[in-house]
Amino acid sequence: MKSDYNWLDSWAKEVRGRSVLELGAGTGIDTQILRSISSNLKATDLVKNDLLKIEELDHSEPLPYESNSFDVVVASLCLHYFGWSKTEEIISEIYRVLTPGGMLLGRVNSKNDINYGATGYPKLESNFFSVNNQSKRFFDKSDLRRLFKKKWDISFLEEKTIDRYSMPKTILEFAAVRA
Repeated sequence: MKSDYNWLDSWAKEVRGRSVLELGAGTGIDTQILRSISSNLKATDLVKNDLLKIEELDHSEPLPYESNSFDVVVASLCLHYFGWSKTEEIISEIYRVLTPGGMLLGRVNSKNDINYGATGYPKLESNFFSVNNQSKRFFDKSDLRRLFKKKWDISFLEEKTIDRYSMPKTILEFAAVRA
């Protein structure tokens, strides 16, 4: 098993017994861990998966949940497909559905992710490229500080290299608390 499959272990204390919304669940690697430690999990992705109880949701649209519905939102490698203004809208929606003091645990592409498209592709806007016909944003720490400067406190922000894919992938992992 790849070590990155257990990245949520370091966040178990913050997630245990809490109501969690997972965005971009994908194949359910993180979903299984979240289901075992949260009190209530709503796992979502663009593609529904009945077996893993992953509901269909496009998180680039307004979230269909009431305000203050979740203690934690997990968004691992699913927030970097959008232009800057759309990314701000998504973060605003996440803020809305989090309870006061709630936490967003996220991971996004780093500008240092040379194996997966941070260099050599057509530029759509600053740090946003068309990588093999897929739009991808690449962040540095200052980008995330700018994204979360209003109404959020960043409690953790670290660049990491992960082994989830065939080549090493460089990401920024963060925790942002709704102020």
